[in-house]
Amino acid sequence: MAGWTHVFSIAVLCFLGARVLCAPPEPDDSENETCPGCCPMGAPGMPGRNGVPGQNGYPGSNGFDGTGGIRGTRGVRGVDGIRGQKGEPGASAPDLVASQNIKHCVWDRISDDRDSGTIKICRFHKRQMNTTMHVTWNGSLRVLSTAECCKRWYFMFNGRECLTPVPIDGLTFTNGAESVNIHRVSTIEGLCENIPQGPVDVAFSVEDCRGYSGGDAYTGWNSVSRIIVEELPSTAEEEIE
Repeated sequence: MAGWTHVFSIAVLCFLGARVLCAPPEPDDSENETCPGCCPMGAPGMPGRNGVPGQNGYPGSNGFDGTGGIRGTRGVRGVDGIRGQKGEPGASAPDLVASQNIKHCVWDRISDDRDSGTIKICRFHKRQMNTTMHVTWNGSLRVLSTAECCKRWYFMFNGRECLTPVPIDGLTFTNGAESVNIHRVSTIEGLCENIPQGPVDVAFSVEDCRGYSGGDAYTGWNSVSRIIVEELPSTAEEEIE
């Protein structure tokens, strides 16, 4: 029995000696001076997982308006767009053609040598009161004299010259060269208002110009002469100086 006890004691001593030899070295107290007796730091752990996203914050207030920028350069012209569909027909315009009132009086070679008075009359029927009459003369005129003289050709309406806005006339002057016998085709036209509706005798007449007398007038030599009378809506603007 004493032998087994001796053997067991030797085994225990060998086990303790082996523990001392295999034990890890003592930690350097110089590294733990700030924390004497603290345990040494272990190895870093594994990174954690991302947390749950937080809720959206409240919208911020509007900022101040920025200053205007510099104007940019003009862009390149774009391509033409697709042609649109045909629109609906517009409202019908007033039937102006049907309401026109025109008369054309024509004479061939009047050859009238009177120096004053009415040469020709074109009878017209005016349909409305508040309309304007447009008259035109086209034909040859001439004045001849051994001294300065002037003849005036003019329109009359039922025996009176136009007053609104002004008379409708034209003139021919000569300086007294009797050898200058020139018949020139002339046009005299104008507008006259405030003429009552109904029959209107549009007369083309001749007389001396103001401040002159005498002279030999001649109308419609060797050519066609005409008077054109037209009734128009009173829409024309007039400026008289």
